[in-house]
Amino acid sequence: MAVWKESDLWKYETFELDVEPEMLPGFEDLVRLWHDKRGDRPAPAWRDFGFHDFDGWHGRIAVSDVSYDPFDFRYRLFGEKMAEQFKADHTGKLFTHLIDIGQEPAEDLEFYEMACRGMLITRVSGQLYWLRRPHANVTFVEFPLSDNGETTTNFVEAMI
Repeated sequence: MAVWKESDLWKYETFELDVEPEMLPGFEDLVRLWHDKRGDRPAPAWRDFGFHDFDGWHGRIAVSDVSYDPFDFRYRLFGEKMAEQFKADHTGKLFTHLIDIGQEPAEDLEFYEMACRGMLITRVSGQLYWLRRPHANVTFVEFPLSDNGETTTNFVEAMI
C-alpha cells in the first residue's frame, strides 16, 4: 500500500494487484471475488462478472469505461446508493464533465489516470467537501478490469 496524496479531508491510496483482502477492511469479499475472477491474468474483464457476484453490494457499485489520449472515463453504471450520496446519478457521464460542473474534484482525474495506466487497485476516502457535505464520510475501492490483459479498459468501484 502506498499513499499517493493526503489532506485533512481526503486520502488517496494505491495497492498492488496481489493485495490481501484484509488490507481493505469492509471490502474483503470484493477483493476475493476480484482475485477469483482474474485467475492468472493481471485483471479480470467486466464480462467475467455476473449480477449475482455483487449480492449485498447492489446500489453501492459503479462501473466505468476508460479511454486514453486524452484520459477520461464514463460511468456505465452508477449505483443508487452512490447517487444518493452524490445527490446525482452519474450514469452515462464523463468524469471530465463532472469536474467541469463541480460534481467531482479535479485532482481525482490525475489520480485515476495514474491508477489506470499502472493497473492498480485504489482506495479513496474522506468527506464529500466539494459537494458541501462534510458530514458525509465515504470510502471507495476501485478494481481495474481489462478486456485485453494489458491495459485497464474498465474499473469497478464500490462504496461504503
